[in-house]
Amino acid sequence: MLDPLQPLRQLCTRPSTALKWACILEATAPKAGNVFPGRSFEDLSHLDFMIAAELTSQCFNQTATRISERMLHSITKVRERQGTNVNLGIVLLLGPLVAADEAMHKMAASKEALHHSGSNHTTLTEWVAPVSKALAQFDAVDGSNIYQAIHLATAGGLGTTDELDVNQTHQTIDILEAMLIAKDHDQIAKQYSIGFRELILEITPILFNSVKSTGDLLRGICHAQIKLLAKSPDTLIARKNGIQVAYEVQSRAKSVDPLDEAQVACLDTYLRSDGHQLNPGTTADLLAAALYLLLRTHRVENDHE
Repeated sequence: MLDPLQPLRQLCTRPSTALKWACILEATAPKAGNVFPGRSFEDLSHLDFMIAAELTSQCFNQTATRISERMLHSITKVRERQGTNVNLGIVLLLGPLVAADEAMHKMAASKEALHHSGSNHTTLTEWVAPVSKALAQFDAVDGSNIYQAIHLATAGGLGTTDELDVNQTHQTIDILEAMLIAKDHDQIAKQYSIGFRELILEITPILFNSVKSTGDLLRGICHAQIKLLAKSPDTLIARKNGIQVAYEVQSRAKSVDPLDEAQVACLDTYLRSDGHQLNPGTTADLLAAALYLLLRTHRVENDHE
C-alpha cells in the first residue's frame, strides 16, 4: 500500500515547512472534540490554528538563533496576533525535535561532503539519540526562555511547585528538572523527562499505522487520536476537570471503534459538552509532533515491517 504521507514528505525539505504542515494537518483532521473546519469553539476557530501555524513556522525558520529563542518568539507572536496560547503545546514538543532535526541535517551534510555519498535518511529509531542530546544541551538561558513562553501562554498545571512555578520569576531554570517534576500530570513534560522516547517509538508508530491502514491521511489522524485517547488520559482534560474525568474519557475512547462513524460521533458529542471542557488538546499536540516526525523521516516502513 502506498504511503499517503509521501507526496507531502517530498515537499517538506525544511524543518519549518514540515512544522507548518504538521500543524495544518493536525488542525484540519476532523478529530473528536477538537476544532476543525466547520467546527469552532466559542473563542477559537480553524483559522486561528492556520495563522498560528504560519507564524510558528516563520519563527522557527530563524535558524541563526537558538531554538529556545525561536520557541519564545513564536509564542509571543501568536499571543500578540491572536491573544491565545493555541500553539504552546506544539511549540514545547517541536522545539527539541527541530533542534535534533537541524543537528542531524548538519551531520548528514558533513558525511556527504566527506564520503561523496547520498543523503542518509533517518528512521524513527534514529531520532532518539539526537533528541536526547538536544535536550541535554538546554542551559539556564534556554530554561528561562521556555519558562517565559509558558508564562506568556498562561498555561496552568505545568511545574507548579514551590520550587518551580511557571507563574513566578526565576533567574535560572533547569528545564529538564522542571519537566521531571511535572511529568506525572502533564504528557508534554513526560516527553521531556524520558527523552521523547514515547513520542518517537510509540505514539508516532500508532499514527503511521493508522494513516497507512486507512490509506487516507486525515482519516488516519482521526483514528490515531482515538487510539491515543484510549492509551493514556489526556492531561489537558485532567488539568481542567480532574484526573477522574480524564480517566472517564479514556474509558469511553477504549470502547469506540474508529471505523464506526456512529460511535465516533457519540464520542465527539460527549467531548464537546460542558463548554468544550473535555477538549483533548494535549493529545492533539502529540499528534502534531508525531506528524512532524513522519514528515521528516524516510523509510518509515522499515521501522514497522
